[in-house]
Amino acid sequence: MKPGEFAIELRSGRNPVGAPIVLATNFLPTNQRVDVGVRAPFVDGVRYFAGIDYGDETYLFKRQDVLTHRATESDPLVKQHLLEPDQTIVTLNMGDDLAWFWSRVDLYLYTCNSPVGQSPWRVSSISVRLSPYWFSIGAVLVEVLVLYIWIAFALRKKDHTLGSFLRALNPAQVSAGSDGKGSLSTFQTLAFSLAVAALITLLLLQTGTLVDLSGSILTLLGISGVGATIAKGTDSQRNTLSAENRAWLLRRNWLPMAKTIVDPSNATWRDFFSTDGVFDVYRYQSFIFALVVIGGLIAAGVNQLSTFVVPDTILGIVGLSQLVYIGGKLVTPTNISDLNAAISALRSDEQKLKAAAVAAKQGQVMSLAEAIPLVGQSTYDAYRQKARDVAAIFTDATGIVVADASLEPLVT
Repeated sequence: MKPGEFAIELRSGRNPVGAPIVLATNFLPTNQRVDVGVRAPFVDGVRYFAGIDYGDETYLFKRQDVLTHRATESDPLVKQHLLEPDQTIVTLNMGDDLAWFWSRVDLYLYTCNSPVGQSPWRVSSISVRLSPYWFSIGAVLVEVLVLYIWIAFALRKKDHTLGSFLRALNPAQVSAGSDGKGSLSTFQTLAFSLAVAALITLLLLQTGTLVDLSGSILTLLGISGVGATIAKGTDSQRNTLSAENRAWLLRRNWLPMAKTIVDPSNATWRDFFSTDGVFDVYRYQSFIFALVVIGGLIAAGVNQLSTFVVPDTILGIVGLSQLVYIGGKLVTPTNISDLNAAISALRSDEQKLKAAAVAAKQGQVMSLAEAIPLVGQSTYDAYRQKARDVAAIFTDATGIVVADASLEPLVT
């Protein structure tokens, strides 16, 4: 058939109507193979030809781009109860140049069989929209970029400039924790979420339908989410002063009454791979396997979101790396944990000094000047020296300098 003859045959309407066409999607994606169901028994030797009518022009598929096979129980069209087993599935391979921004076209399937004079034998048609492949890819990339920039925009400083905003796009700053340092667990959860969201959006643009997520993907998101939550709780427990110590520091003006806002601008990629400035191999291991799984998820593409399976060994390694990462947090000492212990000891010494003064006077002490002779100068000097040491640790951990007057014990 010559190209001009196909358009005439297409619009002639002289061929008997064939069996209904069924689709598993709202759009027909291009640049990939797509299964189209025909509610007619599969017959060996019967060939199908496909054509598209745009209204002002037509396109006839090449023979190698139209393949047929018998529907089985494992085919998605059968699983969705759109076809019965042993009916016909036609696989189309459409180039991206056929789609014009989700344009609506008429898809025709011509049935051809061997008897002479019966070609075309039947014609089936359906109105569909074709989704452009590369435009969908571009739209998803723009979506991910916008979502990521929106996060940085939402977390921007009130006095931000263009330069500071661009620097705030650093993944380490976007995923910074309560301590102002880059959080690896938060970064992993963000990366997994963006990757899955991008693939779901791509599937929606290409097929017009949403797809279930496989158990492996949900497990993956669960591991990263639970890991991030536990890591955050661990950091909060290990990097936060106890309520008693914080109240004690506030009463002595070591800490300002107004809560200090953590500045994440100093967060760097180094924070992902180090603990207290030292390279942490467990963090690095967790980061590598997260990239491997994300790469595998993207390589699998949108067609396997509902069936994508992460091998149990990989899931085990990801989970184990999270456990080791969190366990490393628990057993690794921090400046704050040392500071907590030092402040608790100083508080205890202050209570002992106050109790000794009250016992010596057998009554309430009215001032520090009155208490010093009662407890002895050496005891007071020992307390002051210990307070200086604790203040040095406090300044090293927080960057806040303690005034000398704030080192005095409170005995009243």
